Amino acid sequence: PNKRCLMNVCPVIGEQGDKRFAFGASGGRKILGAVAQLSSFVTDFDMSLEDSFHAPRIDASDANQLIADEDLPRDVLDRLREDNTVAETKRTIFPYAFACPAGVMRDAGRNSGCTEIMSPWGDAISEDMTKDI
Repeated sequence: PNKRCLMNVCPVIGEQGDKRFAFGASGGRKILGAVAQLSSFVTDFDMSLEDSFHAPRIDASDANQLIADEDLPRDVLDRLREDNTVAETKRTIFPYAFACPAGVMRDAGRNSGCTEIMSPWGDAISEDMTKDI
């Protein structure tokens, strides 16, 4: 009570070649890192929307430590520990250690959308899945 609400909004719209995407998230201070990582997965590592949402992430919103998905490769976790205090965690339904992103993509003429994989309200769909609806 009597405190201002944290408002941290960082939607992104991106394009690389014929791939177009938009990402956003809920999660306060954790939003920026999640949106940046998803954008990097898609542009720097040429991941699909589905693969980018399933990729392990890192949260750097806490000034005292990094939160790292325990599914990151061990060498990545070890490298992070060289310069940081790192807390490993598993992505779970609750509590959320990371932001809850949502995104859409158009790639090679195909539309798709995805939300946080651990959210009980999350979902994913691609355009070709709608033919039977």
